[in-house]
Amino acid sequence: MAYRWDEDSPWLYREWFHEPAPAADFGIVDAAESHITSSALERHPFFAVAADSADALRLWVSQELVMTGPFSQIVLRAASLFDNVHLRAMVMEVARGEHGSVRGRKAPVAHPWLLHQLRASMGIDERDVYPFAETEEFLEGLSSDCNDPLTALAAIGVGNERLIEPEYSAIKNCFARCCPAATYKPFLDANLNEDAAHARLCYEVASLLVRNVADAESFITAAKRSVERRLRYFDRLYERAASGSS
Repeated sequence: MAYRWDEDSPWLYREWFHEPAPAADFGIVDAAESHITSSALERHPFFAVAADSADALRLWVSQELVMTGPFSQIVLRAASLFDNVHLRAMVMEVARGEHGSVRGRKAPVAHPWLLHQLRASMGIDERDVYPFAETEEFLEGLSSDCNDPLTALAAIGVGNERLIEPEYSAIKNCFARCCPAATYKPFLDANLNEDAAHARLCYEVASLLVRNVADAESFITAAKRSVERRLRYFDRLYERAASGSS
């Protein structure tokens, strides 16, 4: 991030301090929601396999463990992209929700920690947790999109926080059917309860940033890209689960 300003990109007091004002509605939320509906992530064939396969659920948990730390870091980095203090604070709410409060030397309700407890309840050895190629590709794409405020909001808010609802609702049903003894509810419920609010925040911030058709197209394109990225990830995970490979 550069801290030099010139005539083409001047330092403007209002950009850093003024409360952002709503702009015209460019339809970005409707466009993103329409794409989410048509993608039907909740009906991905992976969940049909996972409903009857504890091994498939272990695959899913192992890769969630790989993703959770980098995702939290990416959200923190994305917040730093926003010059305006009010917008930055709104994005920080997403980061705060991922981490929760600290008690002593531990963050007991942080999403990564709740996931760590789910792993232990399933008897997954820490040595069996390592990144798959598709997980690395997913994180690389997410990180790349989070170098610009608008595309970051799309990648985090649409492709991650908003898609949590269909993904985690589906996986929760799989756990209830296949691995009911696992400690899955604290982690899944925390995400389902908090990430819906996170998605709304990202939509709100994006709506405050979008000022013209080009901005709207940038957000919508990134939102669709983020949804497709998650679908590709599940395609690969499904192939592993269906073939019994890891």
